[in-house]
Amino acid sequence: MATQTVENSSRSGSGPRRTTVGSLLKP
Repeated sequence: MATQTVENSSRSGSGPRRTTVGSLLKP
């Protein structure tokens, strides 16, 4: 799961704290 969060953060470009929210909103 941690690996996917990192990829989402790099794609979204928002931040490491918003990664969790983004992953939950966009599964």
